[in-house]
Amino acid sequence: SDVSITTVNHTGPVIESHQYRLQCHIPNVVQATSVKWYKKQSLVYQESLDINKTPELTIVPNRTDDGAQYRCEAELNAGPFVPQRLKQLTSDLLSITVHFKPTINGTNLPTKVPVFRGYPLVLVCEAEGNPKPTVSWSQTNPAVNGGNLTITELISQNPVCTAINIVGSTSRNITVVPTEDYLPLIAGLVAVTVAIISVIFVFIFSIYYKTAKTGHYSLKDAKPSPQNGNIAQNGKDNPLHMKKLSQSDILAYP
Repeated sequence: SDVSITTVNHTGPVIESHQYRLQCHIPNVVQATSVKWYKKQSLVYQESLDINKTPELTIVPNRTDDGAQYRCEAELNAGPFVPQRLKQLTSDLLSITVHFKPTINGTNLPTKVPVFRGYPLVLVCEAEGNPKPTVSWSQTNPAVNGGNLTITELISQNPVCTAINIVGSTSRNITVVPTEDYLPLIAGLVAVTVAIISVIFVFIFSIYYKTAKTGHYSLKDAKPSPQNGNIAQNGKDNPLHMKKLSQSDILAYP
């Protein structure tokens, strides 16, 4: 293709939020009628061609444009008998690299961090940027290179995470809040409560057991009632008088 696309007065990567100009060079400019600008297959701008002016497109890239490809397309006035594919001249693709300053991930790194006595905590500082940033911790003794920092409740200063690359730097201040660990105290209170409930339960059970035992009667020395000598007949107690037999009566019995 005779059509080409270039960046005006700039080479290499572009910086986020800075303004740049792209030019579309068309050799047969007399025959061209309009120019279309595309970014990632999407039409972003279209203009009528002025033969006294090189067509340009102004862009302000952001980090999501890293790797985006631009191209321009010239529409020619070649007459009704020229195939449509010959009426459009397209440039090669211009790929841009976007550099942007670091951004620290605040989701995994809150600005206020509670630290329990006796339990060291590891802070993780993660940053995104292009080029890849370097991460370090300051206001610590000593300073730490890298994203991981181990702190305790004895730390005397509030650490600062800094991410830096050639575009710029970003910092995040961390406030360390020493906090007492109440878990052992809570566990002790729970244990005491369980012990008190157990004592109360045993006390109530012993009282209930004694009360229930005094309600039982022993039949070992019980005396028969006056009706114990009667014989039940037909479901009723009928008196049966017992006669004392003499020895002569016993001998006379066949």
